[in-house]
Amino acid sequence: MSQGQKDILALALILGVSLLFRTWQLDRFPPGLFGDEATNGLDALDVLAGRPQVFFPANFGREGLHMAVLALAIRALEVTPLALRLPSVLAGVGTALATYWLGRELFARTQLRGVLVPLVAALLLSTSYWHVHFSRFGIRGVFTPLMTTLAFAAFWRGANRVAQGRQPWPWFLISGLFLGLGVHFYTASRLVPIFLALFLLLQWPLARKPVRGALQIPLGMAVLEDYPPLLRAAFWPVMALFAVAAVVFAPLGLYFLRSPGSLTQRADAVSLFNPEVAGDNPWLRLGQAVVANIAQFFVPGAGDPATFYNLPGRPVFDLVLALLAVAGLVICALWVIRRSSPHLFVLLWFPVLLVPTFLAVDRFPTLPRALGVLPGIYLLPALALGALALRMERRRWLAALAIALVVLWHGTLTWRDYFTRWGPAAETFDAFEGDVAAAADWLAARPQEDVYLSADIYRHPTFAFVHEQVPLTGILTYQDPLVHFFDGRSVLPLPPAGQPATYLFTHNAGPDPLLERLPGWSGFTDSEEVAGPGGPALVIARLDAAAAAATASGLRPADISFEPNLRLTGYGIERAGPDEVVVFLLWHTAQPEADQPHGLQIQAGPAAAATGEQFAQASAELAHRATEWVPGGNVLSWLRVPMPASAPQAGVLALRLVNQANGVPLQPPDADGEGWILLPLPEPSP
Repeated sequence: MSQGQKDILALALILGVSLLFRTWQLDRFPPGLFGDEATNGLDALDVLAGRPQVFFPANFGREGLHMAVLALAIRALEVTPLALRLPSVLAGVGTALATYWLGRELFARTQLRGVLVPLVAALLLSTSYWHVHFSRFGIRGVFTPLMTTLAFAAFWRGANRVAQGRQPWPWFLISGLFLGLGVHFYTASRLVPIFLALFLLLQWPLARKPVRGALQIPLGMAVLEDYPPLLRAAFWPVMALFAVAAVVFAPLGLYFLRSPGSLTQRADAVSLFNPEVAGDNPWLRLGQAVVANIAQFFVPGAGDPATFYNLPGRPVFDLVLALLAVAGLVICALWVIRRSSPHLFVLLWFPVLLVPTFLAVDRFPTLPRALGVLPGIYLLPALALGALALRMERRRWLAALAIALVVLWHGTLTWRDYFTRWGPAAETFDAFEGDVAAAADWLAARPQEDVYLSADIYRHPTFAFVHEQVPLTGILTYQDPLVHFFDGRSVLPLPPAGQPATYLFTHNAGPDPLLERLPGWSGFTDSEEVAGPGGPALVIARLDAAAAAATASGLRPADISFEPNLRLTGYGIERAGPDEVVVFLLWHTAQPEADQPHGLQIQAGPAAAATGEQFAQASAELAHRATEWVPGGNVLSWLRVPMPASAPQAGVLALRLVNQANGVPLQPPDADGEGWILLPLPEPSP
């Protein structure tokens, strides 16, 4: 069989395996739509609306090329989760194929210049839980290994031409193109050109160093031909490589020059050099981050604990692959002594491109920030298996069997962990906003239904993308007349007089069982559920006009105007436990206002705020935003207040609202200088 035929068969196998792991049940796993995916989709809708950007400043800033790719996918597939995830699938498959190309070029001048090491590395990447996970949902980090692998493969194609005394220009220029494009996708890609420059600087003295003696490496491979110092032998092509990368990066660089804070906005928020994140001992924090982020590759239970990015605690390598990776590191180190440039490249790849995980210390370990080490880490066990095959050349069938078993074992563990453990789990459904997606699906089947939607995030991006399909720049000003947002954990908007209401309660946002203690509450008149893996994903509850009227009339009357569009019309207090009461408040709204979060503060005592003596206090956000107020509307809110049973029954309730943006209290006519309103403290019901 010719080398070309071997390459075709190898690529076909890699393509089939990588597609299987990345497309199998893609409509089910991941469930729902992760909030970061949805935010990217909202930015892509801005691109389709004629507002493309090289950098999107929301959510700590995100590079814009991914949004352009998503915009093309949305145009082809409409506004669906698949449109956000298919580009990641294609990037993952492309990375697997590019890994084979990189392996062929990287080891072209060694005894393992055939298909074995590249094929094994590509198959290990294709079945890697880590890479499969990131290839199946729509965040931009998965493009880092794709662009990195293509840049490095083109670079080594050029380096091989230098070693052969041929011109490397086209391939070095292509390498520079992919280096520049990578920086337009993900922040961690900014380190890739630095890594390549560091390798070239270290390769120069390594390549000039004479080999003394005949160092024998038991599990190594022989280098057939040495590389010259590439910085000397191909100085101008190398300079052109970095020049092309700089030109491709230029639009983003110009943006950063004009908005310098954007360059380090995300890094500053999570950096070792931020005292709020690193604490009093940043060096200790750095050490912890280094240990944790290296351990996540090798130590069982030490993997990334975030359900968004991993089966919590799962390490990158299983035990067998971990041992092989360590052996690969040893082989690389030994062959660096023999001045092998490819082994130096692989040896440097892991620690250098892991640096972002060391410097970002807000949480660790973390897999997204380590994506730059892919696919380099899978070259390590592939090298060890290749070296084993060389040592067992007389028993090729046994070596082939051992390698096949390793790859099959690795793929089987990934299949089990992703499709039978992580994918169907209730925690995964919750992390990927399955409840909010269920609300969007329910409404899609009832496009004319007027509902109140309870979610834990105001104007949740998942719902905004799937149902409302509004660009991110318009999400806070857009008004859907049929959907009214609230947070059912502490507030319940009531329908206009004489009308019923339909409420959609997502899994993480109500309904609060404290409603059962509300005076006059007769309960929802009808309800149904949409099932989820850990219980109801969605509760659809209805309140008829009579029940709504009884609820509004069951509280003690009040008439306090906090501002022209917000008035307190009723209140009550109920014992919710031996050391807790719940304060119910009924608000009347006149019309909506510009978005301004209101903070609610309550004190109770003999003279409460008037004397500073209190036996209870609590505060929370009024979880019904001013943009959702309606003319003539009524909104019920409640707040748990710790209050011991021994507290005096007589006294006053002190209440105030503050503008959470600046902390300034609103000043009703009867308030004291601090904005407090005093109300008689009713005796709690038993």
